[in-house]
Amino acid sequence: MSTSTSTPNKKINFFMVLGCPARGAAFFCIFAYMITKNTIKQIASLRQQKFRKELGLFVVEGRKMTEELLASDFEIVGLYATEAFLADHPISRDAETVSDVQMQQMSGQDTPPGILAVVRIPQQGEIKTTSSLVLALDGIANPGNMGTLIRTAEWFGIRDVVCSADCVELWNPKTVQATMGSLFRVKIWSTDLPAYLKQAKMEGRAIYGALLDGENLFQMQAKPEGILVIGSESHGIRKDVLPCITHPVTIPRVGGSATESLNAAVAGGIIMAEMTRKD
Repeated sequence: MSTSTSTPNKKINFFMVLGCPARGAAFFCIFAYMITKNTIKQIASLRQQKFRKELGLFVVEGRKMTEELLASDFEIVGLYATEAFLADHPISRDAETVSDVQMQQMSGQDTPPGILAVVRIPQQGEIKTTSSLVLALDGIANPGNMGTLIRTAEWFGIRDVVCSADCVELWNPKTVQATMGSLFRVKIWSTDLPAYLKQAKMEGRAIYGALLDGENLFQMQAKPEGILVIGSESHGIRKDVLPCITHPVTIPRVGGSATESLNAAVAGGIIMAEMTRKD
C-alpha cells in the first residue's frame, strides 16, 4: 500500500482493457476515440475494491485533488473533464472532454465535481522511513478517519505512515478524498504491524501508544521521535500490539466528561500536535 511510485513489473494497458485499440502511446489514443460505454463502465467499476485490485487502478476526483495529483509522480492513465469544468478551470494537462451525463456515470460522488482521473496504484517497496516520528495505524476501518490521519500527519511534518494489513484500503475513494492530496506526498506502507513494531522496539525506538490508561500527554514531555500508534475506532490498540508500546499516552478528560473515547482521527491529531510542538 505504499505510495512509492515505482512502476509495476506487469504493465496494464488500461485503454486496451477498456476496449480502446492501442496505437502508440495510450495518451494519444484517448483523443482518437470518443469515450465508449465500456470505458465508462470500467471506470465506474473502480468504485469497488475487487476491480481496483484486479486492474491496479484507482480514481481521483475534484479540482484540488487533481491539481495535487498532476504535481506528483503518480502515473495517470486517463483524465476526463466536462466542458463546463474546463471553461472555468484550465488545467496543465490535456483531458478528454465528456458530457455531464457521462461524468455522472463514471463518478462515485452524488454531485460530480467535473473532473476525474484514473491512476495506477504504485507498487509497495521496502519500508524505509525518514521521519523522526512515524505514524502507525492499527486496524483503522473508517476511510474518513484513515484519510484524515494521513492528512494530519503531513500537517505536522510526519512523512511516513505504517499501517496494519487490515486497515481500510488506501485506494478506497473515501480514503483518497479524505487525504486531500496528502496521499501523493506521504509515504504509506501496509505490513504486519506487530512484527514491524517488535523489530523497532528491539532496535531501541520509542513506541508511543494512544491508550485510556497511559501517562498524561500534557505532562510527559514526549519527544517527536519514534513511532506513534493509533488504534481502531472500536477496539483501540490490539492485544498483539500492546506489548510493543513503550510509552502509553492518554489525552486526559476535562471535568466530569462522560464521553468514553475520542474519535481516532481526533485523538491522533491532538497527540501529533503535542508531540511536534516546539516550546
